[in-house]
Amino acid sequence: MIKFTGVSFGHPQKDLYDNISFSIEDGEHAVLIGSNGSGKTSLLRLIVDTDRYTYGGKIEKDENTRIAYVSQFIAYETEPVSVFDYLARPFVALQKKADELCAKMESGKDFEAVCEAYQQCTDEMESVDFYDYEVNIRKELAVAGMADKENMTVDKISGGEFKLLSIMGAMLQKPGLLIMDEPDVFLDFANLIALTKLINRYDGTLLAVTHNRLLLNSCFNKVLHAENLALQEFPGTYAEYVKAMLETKIDMQEHFIRFDDFIQTQKDLIEKRRDAADELTDSSKGRQLRARVHYLQRLYVQRGEDPFIEEHHYDFRFPMAEREEGDISAGPVIALDDYTLAYDKPLLTGVSFEISRGDKVAIVGDNGTGKSSLLNEIYRMMEEKGHMKIGMFRQIYDGDSPEKLSGGEQNIAQLKSLCEEPTDVLFLDEPTSHLDIYAQEALEKAIEEYKGTVLMVSHDFYLVAGCADRIFILENGTVREMSGRSYRKAIYKKYFTSELLEQERARKQTEMRINALLLKGKYEDARTLLAEL
Repeated sequence: MIKFTGVSFGHPQKDLYDNISFSIEDGEHAVLIGSNGSGKTSLLRLIVDTDRYTYGGKIEKDENTRIAYVSQFIAYETEPVSVFDYLARPFVALQKKADELCAKMESGKDFEAVCEAYQQCTDEMESVDFYDYEVNIRKELAVAGMADKENMTVDKISGGEFKLLSIMGAMLQKPGLLIMDEPDVFLDFANLIALTKLINRYDGTLLAVTHNRLLLNSCFNKVLHAENLALQEFPGTYAEYVKAMLETKIDMQEHFIRFDDFIQTQKDLIEKRRDAADELTDSSKGRQLRARVHYLQRLYVQRGEDPFIEEHHYDFRFPMAEREEGDISAGPVIALDDYTLAYDKPLLTGVSFEISRGDKVAIVGDNGTGKSSLLNEIYRMMEEKGHMKIGMFRQIYDGDSPEKLSGGEQNIAQLKSLCEEPTDVLFLDEPTSHLDIYAQEALEKAIEEYKGTVLMVSHDFYLVAGCADRIFILENGTVREMSGRSYRKAIYKKYFTSELLEQERARKQTEMRINALLLKGKYEDARTLLAEL
């Protein structure tokens, strides 16, 4: 369906890919992964609109293949159209087009051209399963857990639900290739589960960019890994890919060490012969020396580059502000008493809670319940008081930044900035959004080790489950509190038959231990531990 052969591509400011080759075949669910700034979104755009860009190499696409693209960012519908009618719009438009063409045929004008246009219209109807579209829409809504919202207007549903609608709309059009760029961004956990169901039920060809660990481990049967201008193609699940790459890494590093030892031996011999050549004028000795040097140069070429997998070193550390004893009162760090938050209409009423020093609190809830608004208001109030050092991670993404940074790169820059200033309290608004997996894990570790107070908004269950000891759930216009442990148990009970996420955390810890052993050169120990994966 899509085939890249020796493709090189980039921007004037940055090379992104050098001589990459891969294919996406009919029916595959492929995921494109890679560290922040490796050019994943740019590659999607190249596939969607190949003629717009300059590149080297060969890109083969079936000209008749329709490609649907779902962006990270969705323009929300403001008209009060129902959920069902929103999804039905393309089919209604097709029916209208067919009716208009029928009317033209009856008039007899330009009969042949109109007949050809009508045939194309009916072909399109067949390709999108037009005659069953009402049934198909209701099936998709049921899969996403939104059957009860069929008659609700789209301006009344949450932002996450609207994003799911956009994805469903693209799927219902049955494109030859569906491309999704971080479809999980800002989805709450219930909508994320719905997204996994939609993807797994989808029988078409799909390519997605995601850093979400639940999606990675649940939805794909091919992995494309973009890194350091190269691209690795692997037919299999993400978990199988990680294990295969670790096995390859162990083998290659053992090979490189042996090769490097052999190269060093040859270098030592050359130095000895060079010393001897300096003392003697024997021309045969000089020829032998030059032959050895050429041999060493060939060895370097044969050795090649280090393994494809890079070591990603994100070392986030949030320093605590130094305080003299008694510098700050022993009372709560944050306190709200019968607080009301309202803009055009009330978002929250009667909210009361206290947050003590060292607490790590996560604010969770459906899209549109006021999570970020509450976080920003508390930050503003603390800023006005000015008695503590506070830091803020804001939920921003400027796709037209002058530095041409990706969303993940911009967020990493924010986090690094927070690491430079000591704080008493950290406010984090969706801090894992757009971050690659390595950065997500490093951030979790930094939050766990931070001695100050954390108040964060997040849809990332891994972050919430791993780092928060108190959970504030925003629902019905107020705040309900749960302990971190109770919240994890409730999520498991509602969505999983086993402790899937705990197993994933254990697996990632094993991967990190393996990488630590590789850095120490303990390859046999790493190979033994690999069996646990």
